[in-house]
Amino acid sequence: MKIISWNARGLGNPSAFRQLRLLVQQQTPHVLFLMETKLACNVVSRFRQSLKFNNGLKVPRVGLSGGLMLLWKDNVDVTLLNFNANLFDCYMKCDTGPTWHFSAFYGAPETQNRIHTWTLLERCKDVAPLMPWLVIGDFNEILSNQNKLGGALRSEAQMDKFRNVLDSCYLYEQPYEGDPYTWIKGRLNTNATKERLDWCFVNDQWQQSFKQITTHHLDYFKSDHRALSVIVLPLEDQLPNNPRRSQFRFEKLWLSDPAAAAIIQKEWKKNLPGTSVENFCSNITSCANSLQLWHTHKYGNMKKKDQRSS
Repeated sequence: MKIISWNARGLGNPSAFRQLRLLVQQQTPHVLFLMETKLACNVVSRFRQSLKFNNGLKVPRVGLSGGLMLLWKDNVDVTLLNFNANLFDCYMKCDTGPTWHFSAFYGAPETQNRIHTWTLLERCKDVAPLMPWLVIGDFNEILSNQNKLGGALRSEAQMDKFRNVLDSCYLYEQPYEGDPYTWIKGRLNTNATKERLDWCFVNDQWQQSFKQITTHHLDYFKSDHRALSVIVLPLEDQLPNNPRRSQFRFEKLWLSDPAAAAIIQKEWKKNLPGTSVENFCSNITSCANSLQLWHTHKYGNMKKKDQRSS
């Protein structure tokens, strides 16, 4: 499934909406997260219909600024956990793939208020600490002055707060393709300021269920922010009825390896939404997948080794 994140810098005029429609036509996303829509109430149904999304949520503007919108297709299952002027936080699932934690995030534009959005992000971590988690959006902050071209250098103390919250949440930057800067000020000037303010992060549980993500920095579409595109693909062994999925086999040598016991304990502590039976089945599957992945990394493919030696 494809996710698009874009700070549109206003969608109230026909020209801006044409640019949004062009973005959707070019990228055909399954999930669309929009920031700074600057739209009032009672507009989400019109946008859903025009852009051909059957589902949507919105946060209206405050005064003449702000405003968020999240739209998604019918094959995406969204369970909303929380939302406000800076966030949509939910569980997400596409078709028959695994469930994951998704946060569409908008960092406060005002430097003095950004600390509050960092606190908000830390609270999201506590919602499902053992689930795969993806956070995407405009964070209004850079990780280092290497993410900046032109203008005054950013305060190290200010960037430290951003780095610290990512460390606290165990979130990691993803590789990208495209121009290194996602925001520009003074585009027509030769001394324009450029920064990488838009990011996609995942936690360390992500790789257990999903493939590596690459963030694509797209065009500006007449905003001052580039749109971001990411594709979420589950690992093959996470798909139901996958013919390539190998049969699970408990290896005797695991009994003497403390790492195996630690994996089992970790997987059985998960408390996902659903009935007790669903949680039981999910934990069994997750435990088996984690043990097989760990075994392959540490011991290699024993089945192939046995075949070669016979």
